[in-house]
Amino acid sequence: MRGRDAQAVFFWIGLLIVIVLLAGLAGGTAALRRESTPSPTPSDRPSPTVAPPPSGPLLSDSRGFIALSGPSLPAELRRETDPVAIDQLRGQGFIGAVSGTGRRVAYWVTSEGATRELRVFDVTAPDQDTTLATVLDTERGAAAVWSSDRTGILVVVESSGRSGSAEAPGPFSALRVVDTPTRSIHEISRITDGSQYWPAGWDRVSRLVGACVYGADGMGIAWAVVGEDALSARVPMDGGIPARTIVASGNDVLGVLNATVIRVWTLASYTQHLEFGAVSGERISFARWRPTTDEIVVLVADRLELWPKGGGDRRIVARGLPIAKDLLVSSDGALAFVTFDGGFSAMTIDLASGRTIALPMSGAQLVAPLSFR
Repeated sequence: MRGRDAQAVFFWIGLLIVIVLLAGLAGGTAALRRESTPSPTPSDRPSPTVAPPPSGPLLSDSRGFIALSGPSLPAELRRETDPVAIDQLRGQGFIGAVSGTGRRVAYWVTSEGATRELRVFDVTAPDQDTTLATVLDTERGAAAVWSSDRTGILVVVESSGRSGSAEAPGPFSALRVVDTPTRSIHEISRITDGSQYWPAGWDRVSRLVGACVYGADGMGIAWAVVGEDALSARVPMDGGIPARTIVASGNDVLGVLNATVIRVWTLASYTQHLEFGAVSGERISFARWRPTTDEIVVLVADRLELWPKGGGDRRIVARGLPIAKDLLVSSDGALAFVTFDGGFSAMTIDLASGRTIALPMSGAQLVAPLSFR
């Protein structure tokens, strides 16, 4: 009996050990299965969140434009949000420039076929415009740009072809500098070979002026650097740069070469430059500096892009744009305006998000952006 009892005890002890071992193996298998849970498929993985574009209004009452309904009509001031004119300039048409802040406007008054008076005003008080300079009866104001510090204006004066109290001079194109605080004006350069000046900029720190000399076809011939002391130097320009594509921002200058390359140089040196080309087969319609940045706003093919002035990655802002008449950039660098339909329609493009809306228009073409801030 004792032997049988001992065998029974050992049997039950062994069975209990087997059960414990099996339970341990089952738990281990469950743990292994949990560790080998399959990873999610790519469609299950969270995708990066794309920030939605800003939903606020693009247009602002604090910004606006100089607009023109026709060459024989006075230029108007309007806001972005409303095409109705809030004021008018003197004379007919618009020959002038807006300062880099968008606040001050200098323009030549054209009246009865004569363009002799240079006036200036702040856009917040256009009725308080004042005369800065006048030219002779035999002369006419042809262009103007602000100095980089906004204390002076570089103007182009040419022969008017009209008879006056003095003997009419032969054809000429002259650069003159106007100091706005003192209202003094003096000539620093004159050419009489039939070519003309296109003013780019005036750096009052270095006391240097940069201008393009162009021919009858409108193409740049030479780059002129002229000191306030009238000492000057001229460098031949590459063929294929229309004078009217040349614009300055501070000491930097850009021009469009053969509608395919943007050339960037400085007021003081045309030869030291960078060049940025469009994709083969595509045409650059317009290039403008983006204020407060080191970027160039470029209308190329049917796209609006931002190109770094020093080179690097370019960003496409908008696609599928209509054939443009002009390209303007707001003085704060926030918006671009592409005009089309002969200049009587315009599209607003947010340069940060690429959002677009139509700009209210009423039969007047946009000439230059303003800031009422």
